[in-house]
Amino acid sequence: MSDLPTTYPDPVPLAIIGGTGLSTLPSPPFHPLASLPTSTTTTPWGPPSSAITILSYTPTPSQHQPQSQHAQQQPTIIAFLARHGTAHDIAPHEINNRANVAALKRLGVRCVVGFSAVGSLREEVKPRDFCVGGGVVDWTKGVRPWTFFEKGMVGHISMADPFDKILSESVYKAISRPGVLEGEEVKAHKDCTVIVIEGPQFSTRSESLLYRSLPTNPPISIINMSTMPEAKLFREAEIAYALIAMSTDYDSWHDINEGSGCGAVGGVEEGRGGEGDGGEVERADEGGVLGLAKGHGGEAVERLRWLFGDEWVDGAK
Repeated sequence: MSDLPTTYPDPVPLAIIGGTGLSTLPSPPFHPLASLPTSTTTTPWGPPSSAITILSYTPTPSQHQPQSQHAQQQPTIIAFLARHGTAHDIAPHEINNRANVAALKRLGVRCVVGFSAVGSLREEVKPRDFCVGGGVVDWTKGVRPWTFFEKGMVGHISMADPFDKILSESVYKAISRPGVLEGEEVKAHKDCTVIVIEGPQFSTRSESLLYRSLPTNPPISIINMSTMPEAKLFREAEIAYALIAMSTDYDSWHDINEGSGCGAVGGVEEGRGGEGDGGEVERADEGGVLGLAKGHGGEAVERLRWLFGDEWVDGAK
């Protein structure tokens, strides 16, 4: 995207935040118009996680839509930001959420749809199912900056309903349409309660069982590490926010999950250290994944090399 303009003249009211596995948007149907580097989108709280890409989106015609109606549709302009960085080298507890939210606010964003990979806490939410957020339990440890209101400014906002209901309902209707979700058994779930933990380690089995037992309404059904304080900050910034979460697996409460061990290693890959972007991420029997992208996280790589050795880091057999 180096040949794209580095500025965009107009406000962009809609944004998408990509989580694990979504560091870019496919073209087509998304067409990049500009790439705003972090040097030009920096905020009083620092730079955002990635450059912000401005794209136009024109939906492809579906079998349920007349061709004439599709031809009349105007492109939608959106902003895209990769929460964990384009190389997925920013851990959940390292995300500069305030900078991400402030940079989007500065662009004129009024509505945000955030994508997230989650673990399932309910049998009915199967791997590859999609969930639209309805409620949140914040189980983070308070080490992440979580408010804009400090250092002489006191503000209290309601977090009773952290996700915008109108936006969330629109998102659920959109992903529930026939043919949108791939796979015969893949389902969309609405009003899902998500519990957010500090990470980067996954839950112990005892913790996972505890989360399932908490008397929320509706019951907690999914778990991740990134929705808080993101949702709080978007509420403070007066930006409507909705969550789309894809279940990647069952959390450790489930018998199918034997837990993750530190022997789970992904080698130092070209490009992203994540799944689905050219090159496989190795998975150990314990079920964990660790991706290290070449050219990123040099200090972390050397520390891990000292701790585990060359073969562990480089992925040698």
